[in-house]
Amino acid sequence: MDTIIKSKGIYDGDTCRIVTDRALLISGEYISDIGKPVDLCEKYPNASVIDWSSQYLFPGLINTHVHLEFDGSNHARKRWIEESEGTRFLLSASNTTTLIHSGVTSVRDAGSSWGLLDLKRPYVRQLQPLPLIKFAGPPLTVTGGHLSFLGNGCETDSCEDMIRQVRIRKKKGCDAVKLIVTGGQMTPGSIPEHTYMSAAEIRAASSEAHNLNLPVFAHCLTTEGFTSCIKGGVDCIEHVACFKRNDENGLLERVYEPEKMRMADNKHIYFMMGLSAGYHNLDDFRDGVKASSPREIFLLEQEEKMFRIFKKCIEIGMTPVCGTDAGTPGTRFDETWLELVLMVERTGLKPEEAIRIGTVNSAKCLGIQTGELRKGYLADMITVTENPLCNIRALKNVEHIICQGSIVR
Repeated sequence: MDTIIKSKGIYDGDTCRIVTDRALLISGEYISDIGKPVDLCEKYPNASVIDWSSQYLFPGLINTHVHLEFDGSNHARKRWIEESEGTRFLLSASNTTTLIHSGVTSVRDAGSSWGLLDLKRPYVRQLQPLPLIKFAGPPLTVTGGHLSFLGNGCETDSCEDMIRQVRIRKKKGCDAVKLIVTGGQMTPGSIPEHTYMSAAEIRAASSEAHNLNLPVFAHCLTTEGFTSCIKGGVDCIEHVACFKRNDENGLLERVYEPEKMRMADNKHIYFMMGLSAGYHNLDDFRDGVKASSPREIFLLEQEEKMFRIFKKCIEIGMTPVCGTDAGTPGTRFDETWLELVLMVERTGLKPEEAIRIGTVNSAKCLGIQTGELRKGYLADMITVTENPLCNIRALKNVEHIICQGSIVR
């Protein structure tokens, strides 16, 4: 059935403004026409009409980096190991529900077990509303490396095995390949400031993935890893933390090295910073509720450095996308909006720039035809009462959601 959606105004991504006196027609999963409400009603007399005239219509948000099998607690790794595959699947389904009800209509899981691929089954989608989900399956990591506890096809230590593992992912139905280039903070024995994967290994995986039409994204916390990712030809670099270990306090410190980072100049590479990942861990100290010890003062300084590095990555020509790392300790599934808020309030971007990152840029990174309200695109959209172009925090309060042509709320 065709459905006409009326609204207070439709966001036009080309002009970055609200266009009034416009409605759109949904046919099946797609937007099939846009025009004046009176014209659409006359042109399609048999279409049903939904009147959301008090609401602004925006594209649904896109989150390119979540971990659906994790619960966001400080014990996320331990709980993943202890729970059964069935329990993890139920948790994943619950997390997708949280995502879609917060206004996220497309998402990429950035590393989970093979069992999560069952969410791709059409029957599962009939049981509950789901966002469009892109899967990477278990990430490729060195033996004992970050996220190696996911097991079953994660660990690989040679170029030849990298190629084989990429082929396995294509065979099983993955939509992307994730590489763990450096250590991480969630896996015991993994050193975050150490680079484990060589440029040659990255190149082997990336070349085979691209031959199979699979994008490649890479977990990367060091500058050495960053340069290896550039040489290795990945499509998107995750985190871009530029970590080194501080000799005085033993904490991780962000050190931006301009000459090395400029390797990305005009390479048209995407990057995901995850500004909101674990952001609430410092809320009380940031807001002055609790007195900051030297440790918290140092961590708040690193937070500021993170926002500056985000801007520097844009300045050298990299393309930012929206990803939160939801599911990892201290990071919720209902706060994709917070990622865009921090881009505006802490890095100085304009609201329309942040919205483009959370829609158009992220859609292109995932290779999906959505993120814009235009003919032929998936009918993925949200409504808000307040205009986010005036107050980006309006995206926190989503009223209605349509995902792939189906009304979620």
